[in-house]
Amino acid sequence: MGASFLQALVSGSMCQLRLSGASSRGPDLLRIVEPALPRLDQQEFLELDCGDWLLSCVDLEQLQGLLQQHNLNLVALHSVEPRTIVAGAALGFMTQPRMPTPQAQRQSLQRPQEQEEKAYLYEGCLRSGDCLEHGATVVVLGDVNPGARIHAAGDVIVWGRLRGIAHAGSRGNATARIAALQLQPQQVRIASATALGPGGHGPPGQPEQAVQRNGQIVIEAATVLPVHVPRMKHQAPVAR
Repeated sequence: MGASFLQALVSGSMCQLRLSGASSRGPDLLRIVEPALPRLDQQEFLELDCGDWLLSCVDLEQLQGLLQQHNLNLVALHSVEPRTIVAGAALGFMTQPRMPTPQAQRQSLQRPQEQEEKAYLYEGCLRSGDCLEHGATVVVLGDVNPGARIHAAGDVIVWGRLRGIAHAGSRGNATARIAALQLQPQQVRIASATALGPGGHGPPGQPEQAVQRNGQIVIEAATVLPVHVPRMKHQAPVAR
């Protein structure tokens, strides 16, 4: 594992902790963060810049517990990793997605073309009549309104309300899943299995996912979202 770095900044009553370098999780994350916290003592509110680190709900809850031991209250979270943003929003933090830096984008373009398609990141609301189709995982930072459709060969992840139609595993991947902060779709489809939406609301603050088990689609809590989302692509026009 490469070295991980932290930058602790203080401005008025707000302080910021920035994570960079090799991503760490679980106990390793706490061991890396703890030495920087004394520099932030006497501050009440903390803003966490996660960079491209992938942190789950469990990681963030453990980190929040460590921060509270130092009288720090995690109130906001920034990240270029959509799964970290979804986890933070599920725990009630103010979240702000960020695009990768221009340097990171250039490095991505310089890499050899991989056989697997990259995940697609769409920022904005999908409205009735919009159709978003992609050959890998689709991540939507916004709502999917009734009448809008998403077709993805991989997973469908919605950072917002999913109230339209979503098809994951469109090329036959029965292990794909559909996850959202609020899962209220008109219809969900995973590979060849189809089901109508659950109709009701899930528990407040609890993201949910639709998965296929024994040929049937079931709805369950999504405490940790899929870990195999590749690097992101930029937004492109949505077909109508």
